[in-house]
Amino acid sequence: MGTLCSYAKNKRTVLFFAWISANIVTYYCCIATLQHHYLTVFIKRFCFLCRCIDGFSRKIVWLKAVSSNHRPGLIAKYFVDSADHLGGYPQHVRTDCGTENNIMAAIQYLVANDASAHVYDTSPGNQRIEAWWSFFRRYRSQWWIDIFESLVEFGAFHPGCEKEVEFLRYCFMDMVQKELDEVRCEWNTHRIRPSQGARCPAGVPDELYFVLQPPAVNCLLSDVGDLPPEVLAELEGPQTCDSSDFQSYLDYVCGFNNWDRPTDHESATQLYFNLINTV
Repeated sequence: MGTLCSYAKNKRTVLFFAWISANIVTYYCCIATLQHHYLTVFIKRFCFLCRCIDGFSRKIVWLKAVSSNHRPGLIAKYFVDSADHLGGYPQHVRTDCGTENNIMAAIQYLVANDASAHVYDTSPGNQRIEAWWSFFRRYRSQWWIDIFESLVEFGAFHPGCEKEVEFLRYCFMDMVQKELDEVRCEWNTHRIRPSQGARCPAGVPDELYFVLQPPAVNCLLSDVGDLPPEVLAELEGPQTCDSSDFQSYLDYVCGFNNWDRPTDHESATQLYFNLINTV
């Protein structure tokens, strides 16, 4: 998802950028998908993080935990849903070269009717996104590292065992997503301090996006028709496990044993051990 638009204010020209990242998304839109370090070390292929961020305000449009980075229909679904929520599509989108972004790239070209509205770029080129991942790794993910590392040290999880990976997703994915929702809310409402050489203004991301006159949200492409049915058919909804059949089976096992869905990391850990000992 991304936008690039300019407007005149106080005889100056201000550029709005949005990048989407299936690791991260912003409004030049930068899209990237990240197999985050704390998950790759202890939980091989457990979780990928997808983020969309507006490059001018640095507002996080979405921040999602997904089980696979090979589902272009899911990334496109997040893209379309965010456009519906915000009232329009970005004018420009930048993504990494992963195949998970191809449907979204096609949608962006379709709604903008401009081949330059989408740009493929390497991850190092998405500097706003990569810098944010570094922030997240330092300040928010160590707690999860400790939990998952303890499972490995206890011998309860073996990286590379696909069944245990799916158990872990089933038990912890909702908890990870809850944490990401809190991160997104805190980031969008915190104040970014001025810094020398910054190309974007200081301030609160949500305020910069919605309140600044004219607001960044006004730069969206809103006068577009409905997407063709064949495009909508390619969109996929999120799922906890990589295999929907295995997820349905685990739902059955939990229902049969009257095991409730976890609400915190302690109940998620208990459910994980229940599944390990039962399935």
